[in-house]
Amino acid sequence: MRKPCFRLSWWIRKCFIAYYYENINSFLYKRKSSWSHSKRGPLRRIAVQRRYKVKVDVIQWHHSPTHVYMPNTMYIVTASTLKHEHIFQGKDKLMLLQNTLFTVMEDYGWELQAWAVFSNHYHFIGKSPEQGKTVRTLVQRLHSETSRKINEIDSNKGRRVWFQYWDRCLTYEKSFYARLNYVHNNPVKHGLVKVASQYPFCSAGWFEVNAKPSFYRKISSFKYDMINIQDNFTPVW
Repeated sequence: MRKPCFRLSWWIRKCFIAYYYENINSFLYKRKSSWSHSKRGPLRRIAVQRRYKVKVDVIQWHHSPTHVYMPNTMYIVTASTLKHEHIFQGKDKLMLLQNTLFTVMEDYGWELQAWAVFSNHYHFIGKSPEQGKTVRTLVQRLHSETSRKINEIDSNKGRRVWFQYWDRCLTYEKSFYARLNYVHNNPVKHGLVKVASQYPFCSAGWFEVNAKPSFYRKISSFKYDMINIQDNFTPVW
């Protein structure tokens, strides 16, 4: 007899949430809020502020993902070239992309935890500083510098190199560990190498050498085959 009651209460909560979503904009407007009037934006901002008690910067733009910045937090970032073109094909171009990523992360005070760069996309995990640049600013500089340099090499001035990027804040320890293992092994996922440490443009070899054996085994034990990450790319080397 308890199951019907439980289901009824579940439907009541669901209806309440739907009603709240529909009326959140008018509620914020009455309070003369300066936040975005989209249905998801204000609600997400409220939830993040209440949970983490920090000021967040929610950036929303047309036909692209929502980017949420929170200081001193782990992020995973993915970006692809326009139409998945292999603009960074070749060791020299991959080295250019990897070194520029290192420089930008260091200049902005971000701590790079894992990375993997390819001919048509990249992934990285980084820790944002307490007082520093947002994900958006960091990616903009990375894309600007790599676009300018690669277009000079290819004698293709004005070519658009990058399409867009996706980022996610990693607030759970297990989620962070699983994605750390995912980025390390991304070259294997794409079939470029059989062992991730054989690919010189990712963090797998660096992590294997510098991590403590116990921590290395711990990260390697996390499964990542069911992780939801934008990664429908087919890079070449």
